[in-house]
Amino acid sequence: MIKKIYILSITAILVGCVPLKQFEEVTAENEQLEQTAELATKENNALKVQTDELAAKLEHYQNKVELLVQDTARLARQYKRLQYRYDDLNKNYADVLNGLKTRSNSDVNNQKLLTYLQQLQENLQKREDELVLAEQALAQKQRSLEQAQRELTEAEAQLRQQNQRLIELEELLTRKDEAMRTLKQTINDALTGFSGDELQVHMKNGKVYVSLEEKLLFESGKYTVNQHGVSALQKIAGVLEQNNDVDILVEGHTDNVPYNGRGDLKDNWDLSVKRATSVVRILLENSSISPRRITAAGRSKYIPVLEGSTPAALQKNRRTEVILTPRWVEVLELLELDK
Repeated sequence: MIKKIYILSITAILVGCVPLKQFEEVTAENEQLEQTAELATKENNALKVQTDELAAKLEHYQNKVELLVQDTARLARQYKRLQYRYDDLNKNYADVLNGLKTRSNSDVNNQKLLTYLQQLQENLQKREDELVLAEQALAQKQRSLEQAQRELTEAEAQLRQQNQRLIELEELLTRKDEAMRTLKQTINDALTGFSGDELQVHMKNGKVYVSLEEKLLFESGKYTVNQHGVSALQKIAGVLEQNNDVDILVEGHTDNVPYNGRGDLKDNWDLSVKRATSVVRILLENSSISPRRITAAGRSKYIPVLEGSTPAALQKNRRTEVILTPRWVEVLELLELDK
């Protein structure tokens, strides 16, 4: 069976002080990606249903063909028997006629011969009619058998095509999954010099999440990335340069402690957006990553990892996440083939 299609769900991007036009463009792009993932899931389920229906239809036609073959064979045997009986009666009829021609009127009872001859002729006509009906029934069964065989061939071809599309879709999704797992491992390998309390790399819903702790990147309440954080981001950028088939979403997150606005920052919304933008700039700096692949978003305090206001929860929630999502162009092209 087909592996479960990973649902592509990119949450709406709350961009704080980012211009309205950019916010609307990012929101529209995310909605389109969500629709793509939903379409892939629905199509996969529909293909499974269609495959089951085609399998049932194929079994129906196979049974129908088997019955028609049996009926055709039975009618052929019946036709052959009638043909033999018809030939035998026809021969008897001819023999009687020849006997009448060779005998004189004084040696035979003409009335009895005529009666017998009439009965023989009636039987001969009856057998001939039965033979014609049997021939017609046999011809009809043969036509029905040919039609059923054509329908069976079409159903088999349709089922093969459907199965092939399911195989292609499954292989494509498997490749996507394997590529993301390889990407996760590559990022892990590139970040071996950093400790687990500074960053974590994991997979969820078919996407790779690189979660960077605040202490790795920023001072408290600041959005300028320190040199240690720059080093980590440059290693991530080096990996992303070699993987052009993934989109990059950078999300800034804060804790639930109200931010006392200083300078150009007003609140946690501003801080989370500024931090995300700072990370994006470093990822793009001196790299071949296309800016079209990357999006910066601020989530403020509203997507915590841990609930509560304990020091551990506050520290865990102050993070920046680099979310890597596979592109679904090939899936869309495969789905378009069915339209």
